[in-house]
Amino acid sequence: MKKIIALIFSLVFVFVFSACNKTGENSTPEEKTTHSIESEAESVSRSEAESLAENVTVDDSYQSDDPTSWSVEEIVDFYKKAAANSHSKTKSQHKIDLKKISVNNGEYEGLFNFITPIMAKLLANNSEDKDGITGGHQNLTADDVASAKAYKSGNNVVIELTMKKQVSGAKEDALSGSVGHAITAVGDISEVTKQMEELGLPLEIGEKNTEIVYTNPTVKVVINDKGMIVNGTWKYTVSINLNNYKAFGKKVDTTSVVMDNILTVNGGFKK
Repeated sequence: MKKIIALIFSLVFVFVFSACNKTGENSTPEEKTTHSIESEAESVSRSEAESLAENVTVDDSYQSDDPTSWSVEEIVDFYKKAAANSHSKTKSQHKIDLKKISVNNGEYEGLFNFITPIMAKLLANNSEDKDGITGGHQNLTADDVASAKAYKSGNNVVIELTMKKQVSGAKEDALSGSVGHAITAVGDISEVTKQMEELGLPLEIGEKNTEIVYTNPTVKVVINDKGMIVNGTWKYTVSINLNNYKAFGKKVDTTSVVMDNILTVNGGFKK
């Protein structure tokens, strides 16, 4: 997720820099700046997303062969076992859709259309295959779940989970919390800001200045009779809100970036 965060902040920088200098010359950074950010982000380690299938133990004794009668605990255990079984054999497609970006509560709304092509290009480059099943699913529990259902579709079992809403700060672990356990959260933003400072792009934010809100986090998968995930979709909407911070040494009151984070296996969820 650190690559994603670096891309998000590159968008914020382009927008803020354009907004703060809208009446001056050279109001937009050179495109090579955003490319250098993306290149640097590629080198960030993703070790926290590895080895998710290790040491997963679940109770596979169920009171009934009818999934509709399973408890939330049983549904979660069934999903965890399938995720562990499928992890080393699966590729996930990752996609991000930008929904909204706002600076100073919409003060520079008109500039959004101006930088849309840059944002679209950066996000298009971020759709790629990733190894394994997303999330820290070995730590998923019924307490992370707002609602759950399981039912048969032919010989397959369909699992649909809605996770509890999660609100994080700048230094959260990507695999913690209800969203991190099920889908993978944003992670530690402070590490990305350090990298950007090394590139000459100073961003001064702190834990109290950052709020990351995850809404509508859902997991929908189809599991075959061998306990393998046939297809699925993991998604949420994330709002990254920065308040009273400095970019390029300029004070910014508010910045909000809203995006849909979507991961799919074998084309996404279909019964």
